[in-house]
Amino acid sequence: MKVIVARTAGFCRGVRDALDVTLEAIKSPQTGESICTFGPLIHNRQVLAMLEEKGITAEDQIENCAGKRVVIRAHGIPPQERKKLRKLGASLLDATCKRVARVQAAIKRHARKGFHTVIAGDADHAEVIGLMGYTEGRGVVINRPEQVDDLPANWENVLLVAQTTQNEEIFKAIQEKFRQKYPNAMIKNTICGSTHERQSEVREMCSRVEAIVIVGGYHSGNTIRLAEVARECKIPTYHVETEAELDTQEMARYTSVGVSAGASTPNWMIRNVVRLLESIEPERNGTRYRINRTLEQLVYSNVFVALSAALLASAGQALTGFPIALGQCLMAAFYVFAMHTLNLYLDRDAMRLNDPGRAAFYQQWKGAFTSISIVAVVVSLWMAVNTGILTFLALGLLVLFGVLYAVPVFLPSYWQNISALKIKDIPGSKTFFVPIAWASATVLLPHLPRFWSGFGGALYAFWVIALLVLIRTALLDLLAVQGDRLVGKETIVVLLGENKTAHFMSAILVLLAVSLLLGPVSGLSTTFAYLMLPGVAAYGWFLRMCFQKPLKEDPVFETMIESVLIGIGTVALLWT
Repeated sequence: MKVIVARTAGFCRGVRDALDVTLEAIKSPQTGESICTFGPLIHNRQVLAMLEEKGITAEDQIENCAGKRVVIRAHGIPPQERKKLRKLGASLLDATCKRVARVQAAIKRHARKGFHTVIAGDADHAEVIGLMGYTEGRGVVINRPEQVDDLPANWENVLLVAQTTQNEEIFKAIQEKFRQKYPNAMIKNTICGSTHERQSEVREMCSRVEAIVIVGGYHSGNTIRLAEVARECKIPTYHVETEAELDTQEMARYTSVGVSAGASTPNWMIRNVVRLLESIEPERNGTRYRINRTLEQLVYSNVFVALSAALLASAGQALTGFPIALGQCLMAAFYVFAMHTLNLYLDRDAMRLNDPGRAAFYQQWKGAFTSISIVAVVVSLWMAVNTGILTFLALGLLVLFGVLYAVPVFLPSYWQNISALKIKDIPGSKTFFVPIAWASATVLLPHLPRFWSGFGGALYAFWVIALLVLIRTALLDLLAVQGDRLVGKETIVVLLGENKTAHFMSAILVLLAVSLLLGPVSGLSTTFAYLMLPGVAAYGWFLRMCFQKPLKEDPVFETMIESVLIGIGTVALLWT
C-alpha cells in the first residue's frame, strides 16, 4: 500500500512548549512540592499516561491542587481559576499556548470596553471554557452559521473570535453571516496558523489518495476538525488513536492512503499507523516491502554501525597515510558494536517511545545481543593486545567509560548535591561523547604506537572523523527528539531545541568542509580529504530533510545516514 504522510502531522509548537515546561519542572523539582496539571496537559491519553509514570498527575478538582506546583495546560484556564489556585497556595507554571493566550488577551481588551464576545467553537472544549472566562459575563459560544440568527440584534459593540482549532470553512460561513448581521463588528480570525496548514494539507491530500487516516485523541478538537475536513471531501475517513483500531482487511481495499494527525499526537503513534498500513497487501509481497524489512533487520542488528566503524578506520588511514591492519579495523568495529548495543538497552525507555518496533526487537533478542556484545568486547581487547600494550590499556579505558556511561557513579544518599550521577546525565553528553569514542577507536587506537611521530596528521584525522560522526549522531538525535524529551535524555537537541541545533549543525558542516579543504594544503593530510567533501554535502541535504519531511525515523532514512560513513570508508579502501 502506498502511504502519504502529511508534512504537518504531529506536535504543534504549543504542544511542544507545554511538554517542555512540564518536563523542565520534572528536572528541577522544588523541595517538598509535588507537580500536577490542572486538567489534562494536552488531549492525548498515551502522552498523559507517560507523564503520569513520571509522577505528573492531571487533577480535575481545583482543591486537589492546593500547595502543589501546577502546570496550566496548553488550552489555558479562566482567570477566576487562576485566582483560586493562588489562594490555595499553588505555584503556577504557565504552559498556555501562546496563540491561545493572544486570543485571551484580545477578548479581555475588548470586554473592558464593553464588547460582547462571540466565540466560534465547542462550548465544552477546554480552550473555549478558558476563553469564556475573559468575556466578563458577556460571552456566547456558537458552532454553526445558523446560530448567528439567534443572537440579539441590538448589540452595538461585538467581537467575533474563533477557537484556535476551529474548522476554517465553518468559521468562514459564520463570519459571512455575522458581518451581514453586525456590519460594524470586530472580527478576528484567531484560528491557529498550524491548524490552517493542517486542514489545507488534508484537503490537498484527499485529491491524491483513496482514503484518509487521522491519528489523535478522540477528545482533541483539532484532530476532530481534521477528520471533519477529510469527510467534507467525500473520502473514506478513519479517526483512530492507535494502529490497533484499524481493520487491516478493510484497509486492504485501498492502494493509496493518506495519514495526518492532530497537534497533540506524538510521532511514534503516527509512525506505528504508517508501518501497519505499509505492511498491508498488495505491497506486502512487493519489492519495496521486502527492501524495507531487510533494512530494518540490518539497522536493528547494528550491522551498519559496526561496518561504519570498520570503514572509518580505513578513512583514518587514507587521511594520514599510516599503515593499518585488518585486525585494527575489526577492533574498532567490535568495540563500537558492543558499546552501541549496550547503551541501546540502557536507553530502552527512550527507544520504546521513539521506535516501539525496535524496542520489541531488542527485547525479543536480548539474550543473543548480550552474549554477542560480551564476545565483541573480548575480541576487540584481544586484537588490541596484538597491536600493543598501550593500545590494550587505552581500549580498556574506553570500554570502562562505555560501560559506566549510563550507570550511577555515586550513591545518591551520599552525593545529594551532585545533579549528574551518571555520565549520560551531563547535558548534551551523548551527542559529543559518541564522536569522541568513535574517533578514538578508528584513529587514535590503530595509530597509537606511531601517534607521536605523526602527531599533526593523526590529530587532524581524529578531528575530521569526530566532526563527521558528530553530525551523524546529531542527525539521529533530531529524529528521536520527542521520545528523548519525555524520558529526559540529554542530547544536544533536547538541550538547545531543534532550531538552534540546526544552526549548530550547519556551523559544524561548514567547519568540517573548511577543515577538509585546508588539510592537504597545510600538509596535515593526504588529498583524500577532498574525496570526503561529497559526504559533507550529503549530510547537509539530510539535515534539510529533517525539517522538510516528517517521520524520517525509519530504517530507510537511518540507513541513508549510516551509508555516508560507509561510502567514505569504501572510497578510502579503494584509495589505499
